[in-house]
Amino acid sequence: MELSSDRPRPVLEHFSELHGIIRASTILLVLATIVWAYGADSLMRLWLDSLPLGATSMNLSVYSPFDWLEIRWSMAILLSILTIMPFASFRLHRFASPGLLPRERSWLTLILCVSTILIPMIIIICWGYFLPLLIESSQSVDYLEGVGSRYDAPALFRLTIGLSWVMVCAMLATVTLSMARLLGLVDRGETRFRIRLLLIFGGLLVLTLPSEYEGLRLLIAVAAMLAADRLSNTLPHATLGKRAFELADFVSENGSVTRLAILDCSCEGACPRFPAATVPSGIASPGCTALCLDISEQTAVTELVLHQRITKLIIGGCDSSPLPGHLKTTLDSLGCEYSGLGWLDDSRSSDESWRTASIADSTSQTTGSALD
Repeated sequence: MELSSDRPRPVLEHFSELHGIIRASTILLVLATIVWAYGADSLMRLWLDSLPLGATSMNLSVYSPFDWLEIRWSMAILLSILTIMPFASFRLHRFASPGLLPRERSWLTLILCVSTILIPMIIIICWGYFLPLLIESSQSVDYLEGVGSRYDAPALFRLTIGLSWVMVCAMLATVTLSMARLLGLVDRGETRFRIRLLLIFGGLLVLTLPSEYEGLRLLIAVAAMLAADRLSNTLPHATLGKRAFELADFVSENGSVTRLAILDCSCEGACPRFPAATVPSGIASPGCTALCLDISEQTAVTELVLHQRITKLIIGGCDSSPLPGHLKTTLDSLGCEYSGLGWLDDSRSSDESWRTASIADSTSQTTGSALD
């Protein structure tokens, strides 16, 4: 339903808001990196002191001062990403929420909570418990009498930073893919866009994982990106079949502009579906199961009409007379004309060629006009 607080916003305004979120997050990332760089040395010494090295704790070695400098900045960048993620997640949630259905909003909240709460907790557990336990176990297995132990401090840090970096990259890939799916960038069949995102984050892992993961980089990158893709793919199915539609403005001879949507409604299976590739380009083609009965489909159609500024809605199946009164009132308030093809009352609707001609006839007057 249309609320008094709702207002149409141009696409450029949405992109401007998204650009503002990215810009603010980048600035905060730089500032947080500088701040964490000053405290990284104390954190590194504190963590080394907590390792169960026993008498060999004094045998830590640093083969190159540049290794220590590299690890210091790596840790600062890692900590800064975890620091700004709550802010970025909050801004992304507020940016996307107005255009989401309740179940989609809940799903996005869950994904962002996993990214900003669960992932940092797992990283802290790895640093505070997993690696110390691994070192303690390796000492008991590799102990040889009369042979001293000497540990490479940068290698210890790189091992743990590498594991943390894998989780951070998987987290960033999941959030990015999730937002892309919500914005309809994948629903349009843009599989190349999805593959590019996976290749970018996967390639970043392959190039930045430390040498301690040599031989496992590609396998780790593939596993992390598959996990990110699978997690982002848990997004609930779009109520109207797609989350984004490519619309064109059709201008008639008298100068009026029409934005057309033709709704494929099966009327609880009583009406056949549209034949494939029958809706002309520039016309939205959402799909419903039972528009008259399903509240979520009515809400989704209302959102589509509101945000895409649909001026004419043609419903496949009925003649539009069974539509609920509140839906008709809302469409009228939005300035959207509605009509139906009346296939339920026509025995010829079982013929696919007749249905194709029916769709062509219903759209020919609009699509025959010049595009704006």
